[in-house]
Amino acid sequence: MGWLWMIMERMKVGNAKLEEIDMVQEVTKQIEGYTICALGDAAAWPVQGLIRHFRPELERRIRERAERELMQVAA
Repeated sequence: MGWLWMIMERMKVGNAKLEEIDMVQEVTKQIEGYTICALGDAAAWPVQGLIRHFRPELERRIRERAERELMQVAA
């Protein structure tokens, strides 16, 4: 399991920080076109597309999970 996959899994369920979206996007830009193997580009492109097209959904999931956790702590 790679670290990029683990971060994306956390984002999928909202268990990430909003800042991590930008961090992952920047890292994928550094991977794309800078690796010897084409698999680097192949790993970066789907993540870039996901962020480009579904960023509001990722942000919503992260915010909702944070709110649920805050409510549980308050209860």
